[in-house]
Amino acid sequence: MAEEKTKYAIEIPYLGSLILTHSLDKQIPALKSFAPEDRPNSSIIFWSFRVMAGLGMLMICLGLLSVILRKKKRLYHSPLFLRFALLMGPTGLIAILAGWFTTEIGRQPWVVYGLQRTKDAVSAHGDIQMSLSLLAFILVYFSVFGIGYFYMVHLMKKGPVVLKSDQLTQGEK
Repeated sequence: MAEEKTKYAIEIPYLGSLILTHSLDKQIPALKSFAPEDRPNSSIIFWSFRVMAGLGMLMICLGLLSVILRKKKRLYHSPLFLRFALLMGPTGLIAILAGWFTTEIGRQPWVVYGLQRTKDAVSAHGDIQMSLSLLAFILVYFSVFGIGYFYMVHLMKKGPVVLKSDQLTQGEK
């Protein structure tokens, strides 16, 4: 980071300028063109973006692999795939958080670019008001989570509903 050089890059020509400027030939300003105090921490952004993109690619691979195994009628009988799918369970949330870090850290030190810095956006409310607000959010979220958890446990204890063949309609037989 001290050298301020990109050593390795995978570049897609023109795509960045198309997304940011709606033109194929406009130049995107380099990070060096901004004053050092106006730059975000690029190493955190670098890695959080790669975590987000890498997990996204793994999720796409999981989906494609599941389609292939389904066509071969091996989707539910492949222990390696099932372990991979189980391990991939939390990756959606991790990718969302990594993307959120990329966005939020990448916009620092600004809340509104060029108009308001993060240090100027601090709440005028005191510690007690902010703590009570945070506590209220925590209580509401834990209440909703707790009710949902106990409801799901209740449903699992009841078990699945098994219908007898005479209860099925003609289309379900």
